[in-house]
Amino acid sequence: MTAPASALNGVRIVSPAPRDDWRAVLAADPDATPTQLPEWLDCLRDARGFADASRLYELPDGRRLVLPMAARAPAGIPISEESWPYGWGYGGVLVEGGHGGLTPDDCRVVLADLARRPALRRAVVPAPALGGVWQAAAPPNAVRMPYLTQVLDLEGGFETVWSTRFRSKTRKLVRKAERFELDVRCERGPEAVAGRGLGMFALLYREAVDRWAVQRGQPLAVARRLAAHRDRPGQVAAVAAGLGEHCAIWSATWRGEPVAVKVVLRFGRHSLAWMGARNAALSRETLANYLLQSLAIEDACAAGVRHYNMGESDPGSGVEHAKRVFGAVPVEYQALRFERLPLTRGEQRLRALFGTLSRLNIRRREVGAT
Repeated sequence: MTAPASALNGVRIVSPAPRDDWRAVLAADPDATPTQLPEWLDCLRDARGFADASRLYELPDGRRLVLPMAARAPAGIPISEESWPYGWGYGGVLVEGGHGGLTPDDCRVVLADLARRPALRRAVVPAPALGGVWQAAAPPNAVRMPYLTQVLDLEGGFETVWSTRFRSKTRKLVRKAERFELDVRCERGPEAVAGRGLGMFALLYREAVDRWAVQRGQPLAVARRLAAHRDRPGQVAAVAAGLGEHCAIWSATWRGEPVAVKVVLRFGRHSLAWMGARNAALSRETLANYLLQSLAIEDACAAGVRHYNMGESDPGSGVEHAKRVFGAVPVEYQALRFERLPLTRGEQRLRALFGTLSRLNIRRREVGAT
């Protein structure tokens, strides 16, 4: 059973969505996130060569929905249409009147449209708060990908967040980090493009790739090739240039040495801690990550942000724990995919194979060391 085509009766669809309509619906949606801006799609185009496949839905009741979406079609072959591709944050629809007005029927309209599209994969990664509405509308043939994110409620302002949501241990660690007198900078807009944060992120990310390769038992050449394909530094550079004041790059150095970088996106009620990189040893010593996270949260509170999304992590992992100590609450949701070939199943098997090979390499290294 696929998404019923009858859901599209009386619906007018325009693609790509006209930018004027996109901006009008964006302005009428108080729950819009920074990754739903038109400029975000431009960043995907500039950084990775995606094309604009956004869609405007004019519903029979007069309301409008806009689905930001990026397409990949090498040599004219439609490979993917996604809102958004992996690593590019949340997509889903913008709704006139805000997310409270989004109904399962609205989602069925979008899913019915995506189900009939010719690309091998069509996918939507909704805002976590709306995961339940999308799940209720998803047909049985949709491939469901579980995600876990952590969201901090900023209601009451920073003093309330600091005193009632940060754990006491977290407050102590932030104060301890302050005593190191780290050189902390927050760069936005043209300052971010020309500032130190971008270069520091690229440097620390390269170091992290090598560190992760050792931890995972991965051949260094393979890890570096995969990292070059993902090109996280290129993504951050494109976003810093494209989003301007909506993108902040926080960086910390100690005694002239790069320690940590955090990239935070902001629009309206939402901030998203999108990417980060660190020198593992110096970050542990100086507790720089705690300080940068606290400063970014304080900055979001000052700007009137209501929700600070700390990003995805694996359940029970150290990363998840590090986010919970700031008072973030776990939110489970699902990305929805339609596939003409079992791409997701193939990716899962490939990841499992890499995991097995990594464990074997680690065991060989341990045996060799003894």
